[in-house]
Amino acid sequence: MFIGIAMNDKQMLIAFIGFRGTGKTTVATLLGDKIGYQVFSTDRVIEMQEGKTIAEIVTQNGWEYFRNVESEILHSALHNKNTIIDCGGGIVLRELNRTLLKKNASLVIWMNAGVETIEQRIAGDANRIRFDSEKKLREEIIEELASREIFYQQLATHTFNSSKESAETIAEKIYLLIHQ
Repeated sequence: MFIGIAMNDKQMLIAFIGFRGTGKTTVATLLGDKIGYQVFSTDRVIEMQEGKTIAEIVTQNGWEYFRNVESEILHSALHNKNTIIDCGGGIVLRELNRTLLKKNASLVIWMNAGVETIEQRIAGDANRIRFDSEKKLREEIIEELASREIFYQQLATHTFNSSKESAETIAEKIYLLIHQ
């Protein structure tokens, strides 16, 4: 179901949520180019601010530290308009982040994909830190998705599956959605 948002002169803040490897960054970038919005990636800003990769941050300081920095970055990003926020996959784990997104974002796009698609996309990426290196990647993905899906569902104003549609098609659908 699509709810049209007339863009016209309205300033918008669009947030992309979803698990890692679902195409958030790709679609956000394509859409940003199409509508002339800045794309603000929470993960990239954290890495620039900290001078380390996310894997290094988590290894050296732990997940709690990373989530604290992530919340601060999100809070500052929400003051922008005419911006697309490409949220890290776990940003929905904190209630404060969910509340801020719900309150401030004009659209919250949930990028979804099947487990097999996610596994194929992230399997060889050394920059994507594992949550539990003792588990097989597929098992880890299934468990993490199960713990987050309810939050993605609750926040999403629209959902797209990148296992079934290309990034270009999804960006075009969102473009049409906001220009109805």
